[in-house]
Formats: sequence, structure tokens, C-alpha cells
Amino acid sequence: MHWSGVQQRRSSWQDGLLGTNCPTPPKWNWTYQFQVKDQIGSLFYFPSLHMQRASGVYGSFIINNRPIIPIPFATPYDDIIILIGDCTKGTIRL
Repeated sequence: MHWSGVQQRRSSWQDGLLGTNCPTPPKWNWTYQFQVKDQIGSLFYFPSLHMQRASGVYGSFIINNRPIIPIPFATPYDDIIILIGDCTKGTIRL
């Protein structure tokens, strides 16, 4: 899984791009752990493999500011996430 826009500080192996960490064997789990200190915004994640992306493995997340750090704009009324994608139920051929 690639965390688009997240600055990997002392955790470059958590970036999720092919070659930055070892593949997870079948039936094993992997939990990504990284710090998002001083990073705010609406971001998204997606896999490096096109077949997983075509199957709908992607999403979005919001990193809010800490109360002690002011943001340089007015506080938004609400968070609205719009994520548009396409997936297939058929066989994926590359």
C-alpha cells in the first residue's frame, strides 16, 4: 500500500512502493506504522500493483491538526471526502 503525500520520516520502508519493503507472504498480515507529525490534509492510499487497484483497493484519509498547532486558514465547517474510482467484477488481465 502506498500512502500518497505522507512524508515518511525515519520510516521509508513503510512507504509501500515496490522495493521499499519485502512482500507479505500469502495468509500473513502486515500493519503499516508511521508518524504523521506536523502533516495535515486530505490524502489517499493505493496499492502499487495495478490489478489490486483495479479491484478497488484504495481509499482516503484525513490528518487533522493538533489543537496546539494553528492552521493557516479558517476552520472548515465540515469534512467532505469525494473519492471517485472504478472497479471490475470480471477477470483482470494485464
